[in-house]
Amino acid sequence: MEIKRSDPAIVFGAYITGLAAIRAFGRAGVPVFVAGRDHTTLARSRWFRPAPGDPVDESTGVERLVAYLRSLPFERSVLFPCSDRWTTALASLPDECARAHTPIVASATVVRTLVDKLRFAHAARAHAVAAPRMYTPAEVASIGDDDLENFFIKPCHSQPFADRFGVKAFRIEGRGEAMERLASLRTAGFDVLLQEYIPGPPTAHLFLDGYVDRTGVMRACFARRRLRAYPREFGNSTLSVTIPLDEVAPAFEALCRLFEGLGYRGLFDAEFKHDARDGQFKILEVNPRPWWQLELAAAAGLDVCTMAYRDALGEPIATASSYRIGRTWVHPVQDLTAWWNDRHSRERAGGFPLRAWLSGPNTVFSWDDPAPAIDEVVRFSRVLTRRPRRQRRSQLRTPNAAMSRTANPMTIQASVMTRDRWSPDDAGREPATAGSGRGTAGGGKFNPR
Repeated sequence: MEIKRSDPAIVFGAYITGLAAIRAFGRAGVPVFVAGRDHTTLARSRWFRPAPGDPVDESTGVERLVAYLRSLPFERSVLFPCSDRWTTALASLPDECARAHTPIVASATVVRTLVDKLRFAHAARAHAVAAPRMYTPAEVASIGDDDLENFFIKPCHSQPFADRFGVKAFRIEGRGEAMERLASLRTAGFDVLLQEYIPGPPTAHLFLDGYVDRTGVMRACFARRRLRAYPREFGNSTLSVTIPLDEVAPAFEALCRLFEGLGYRGLFDAEFKHDARDGQFKILEVNPRPWWQLELAAAAGLDVCTMAYRDALGEPIATASSYRIGRTWVHPVQDLTAWWNDRHSRERAGGFPLRAWLSGPNTVFSWDDPAPAIDEVVRFSRVLTRRPRRQRRSQLRTPNAAMSRTANPMTIQASVMTRDRWSPDDAGREPATAGSGRGTAGGGKFNPR
């Protein structure tokens, strides 16, 4: 539905998520601008317009951010953060500023609870939401030697950790390695946790995405299943498909309980993993902001971006009652790598990648906005041309090296794009190791009045 309003949406962030957001608003006829200095991936979009004024970035303090918003030539605007840092910053805006420039975020307290993985673990426990076992470094002695191999190290704050190491987590082998890794991370200034690894294939990961309005009503929610991921253990989805909400009913009920307890508002992306050992859906994280697969929501019939925009401006919005099942979203280059790596696995899913490339939304290419895909091609070509010559010679000497983790150009490209972050310096870096049916879409109320 096209909206005829002059109040703009301002997207804070770039890359895959920012591109999906500006496309959603552009298609709906909402004036949209991009704040920040980084315009990676989305600068070629037909709907890209930099926000006026001196640019700000993710490290901008609240006072400077308030001054920036007050300098804009708009009496009102709606703000959409597309990273944890932007979400935290916009959630901290004073009420006076937020009334004119309304961020689509939960309260600062709730955002901090969800972004900080230790606080999140405590919140899940407090609201009886099943989750993997979690320990602080001070508690590592309480984990038995045989059990320790079932844990991995993850950061309390994901974004700076991924920016530094290029991975989401570290596997550990034995107590000695665990203590050494914990000590080095502490020295580097990172707060981390030890989390139990839930065994299972990529298809065991389920996601609940949607929108909770300003009064606490869930206006939209759809379920999707991960079919493939890169890297396989601690990576991001490369191929996802929408599934009926009733297939993950226990996870939906748990999420409603958590949101009601926290008083959550805004867009959300919640990840669960089904634990075959006890049959429970265990919550892994909740992103309190737009997410990579935002265009999948629209493909499934849920325009959550314009829903949030209208709600922020005080316009009435309806609860979505259903969505399309079987719609797919793909990250093409990463998915080709994931498909190749899983080609001999009994747990492989999703079929040949080309099918998904042609049948649904993906990270960068769209028929009505094709130019951003050029950036992806350019970045991929840089990866190929800037690899060390000796690595290329090694590939020629060793035929199988072309498909190894350190030699496969698709793998290198997938690695540097895993974080939804990319810079020219990444190009020469080796990867770090480390439908016809319909489903119920929303209507749950967390804050009865």
